[in-house]
Amino acid sequence: MKHLKIDRADTLQPEHVHITASGLEPGRAYRFDMKLRHNYGSHASYCILKADKDGNIDMRTEKPLRGTYFEADGMGLFLSMTPCEDFAYGGYLRCTPPIPFFYLLRLSDETGNQLDEMYIKKHWMHPLLTRTEIEHDGFCGTLFKPPGDGPFPCVMDISGTGGGLHEHKGAMLASEGFVVICVAFFQFKDLPYKLEDVEVEYFLKPIEFVLGLPYTTNMLGIQGVSFGATIVDLLATRYPQVTRNKDYQKQVLKLQIKAVVSINGPHAQSSYVMLKEHGKSMIVPELDDSKLFFVNTILATAPCFKTLTPLLTEENSIPWHWIPKETAFRLIVSGSVDDLCAPSIHANLHIQKKLQETGHYVELELVNGGHIMEPPYFPHHDIVYAKFQGFYCGYGGEITQHAKSQERTWANTINFFKRKLGSPPPMPDWVRLQKVDGPLKQIENRSRL
Repeated sequence: MKHLKIDRADTLQPEHVHITASGLEPGRAYRFDMKLRHNYGSHASYCILKADKDGNIDMRTEKPLRGTYFEADGMGLFLSMTPCEDFAYGGYLRCTPPIPFFYLLRLSDETGNQLDEMYIKKHWMHPLLTRTEIEHDGFCGTLFKPPGDGPFPCVMDISGTGGGLHEHKGAMLASEGFVVICVAFFQFKDLPYKLEDVEVEYFLKPIEFVLGLPYTTNMLGIQGVSFGATIVDLLATRYPQVTRNKDYQKQVLKLQIKAVVSINGPHAQSSYVMLKEHGKSMIVPELDDSKLFFVNTILATAPCFKTLTPLLTEENSIPWHWIPKETAFRLIVSGSVDDLCAPSIHANLHIQKKLQETGHYVELELVNGGHIMEPPYFPHHDIVYAKFQGFYCGYGGEITQHAKSQERTWANTINFFKRKLGSPPPMPDWVRLQKVDGPLKQIENRSRL
């Protein structure tokens, strides 16, 4: 009997699975098609693999004859998903709330006859986490809490100029045992519509909130991507210490941001993207927008940000020397030459140099990929329509190389937070499904920007 087999059909998103097929004709080629349907449209991948002399195929060891990936890799179909025709050009697969992904895997012979199929379920949020939507003291976000009383080290996660609330990175961090708060700061509910109307003081509210919870430690990490990375760099200079009073402890604890993960962010604010402080626009260097250009309607801003470097002064740059020496930094830098959004290598080498001059611990991980580095197996987005700019932005990156980099950077980020914030209590396992029947209801096709 020809059939597919998987060792675990119900896993967390970063967990590897082992897919095999048996009962096949030795030496014949077979096609594996994988499809992910989501409210924003579909993504798909495929490969052609040859059965061995016993009529078996092991996806970990068999190199594709052709397909969407090229080397033997047990996760190759997950790594190489590309958007289908029902996914909007420039769309972004928003995972808020972080519902599981259901992948449909089909096995066919050379003539196209389908031989078998199965569903594979992958969670963005550990099933034992508690997810709570927060509107408190003027800020909006989502809190993810592991089971138990803690105490848990905590992380604040913010995104870039896409606006709204993005939960998938935070849910995945919390699935490792951290308390995580994902924070929206513009274009969400009653928050400002324009980025330049956001106050830097706004971010103190979720910091105080999460550190004031009875089950968190005084160890805070912050993570941001793109302009969100610039924001977390800035926050490390503004809020080195926060005072809280826990009644049951009857003492005042001094808290500070201990660990910062900055992903492909500009090295300074500018007249293009900036925040307010104390009700006034912050002093920033002027961006040379004469360097802007378009490639087939895709906006390129990377050359503009390079022009900031010689304009930086003590007054308009990020004051790295304000950051406590105990605060550690991790810079994730994509080395794709086709990232049209930001000159990440240039910017982060500048940041690394400044932090080294001030005596801070800083690790820089340079990888091959596009602008947005997500958790493992999040489909790659090389072009995204950004409401903030009002144009399509070119994020760049080759699909499988980008996806392999996401595997690597995510594992290293988890290790960094555990080293600098303390390892959280181990997460208990959940009752995993032995067989996945697919989504409970038909997913609507609501592909949109």
